[in-house]
Amino acid sequence: MLEEVKSPIDLRRPDDALQWANEANIKRPWRYSIFDYYADEILQQAAYGQILEIGAGPGYLAKHLLQRCPHIQYTAFDFSDAMHTLSRNKLDTEELARSQFITGDFKQPEWERLIAGQSAQRGFDVIMIHQALHELRHKVHAPLFHQAVKKLMHENSLYFVCDHIFAAGAMQNNDLYMSIDEHLDALHQANFKKIQFIRELKGLAVFKVKE
Repeated sequence: MLEEVKSPIDLRRPDDALQWANEANIKRPWRYSIFDYYADEILQQAAYGQILEIGAGPGYLAKHLLQRCPHIQYTAFDFSDAMHTLSRNKLDTEELARSQFITGDFKQPEWERLIAGQSAQRGFDVIMIHQALHELRHKVHAPLFHQAVKKLMHENSLYFVCDHIFAAGAMQNNDLYMSIDEHLDALHQANFKKIQFIRELKGLAVFKVKE
């Protein structure tokens, strides 16, 4: 039986969630160049679109997108109510009015149905998972995860994947983290046809995917 890689913290606990949130931008302030890339793509492709962030965390990306993309509707999916609270607290009244927060665990079977059941959309225009794919706790689960995401897309949707990579000078646990080639292979296994490796920035790799 496959043994998952245990997490050293429980992000459902408010104290752990707050500690992670406080450290995230101190450790990786350059993440915002990737956030800007997402915002530029949204403004070009889905300026009035429905945006879904999976593993949304404490709301740094949510705040950035809602500020830069004033006409989007944003949905956050995370397994931690504590993270949703941190995210809501970052948003102003107008941004909150364009936001929806759904609590669920993408490690559970058919997790995508929870999102589909709370959305009236035919599919999201843009879906992203940023620094959260490894929370599957083992890389072997990635193809099935991507297949589930595909069910939330329509024919013109964009899907952005960004995560830490297994590489020299980056992450060293190859059960939890994937190389760039392994990321590409997992997306191909999910039967995506248009897969682009966009960039690698200090151990984070960004991919742009279409059906």
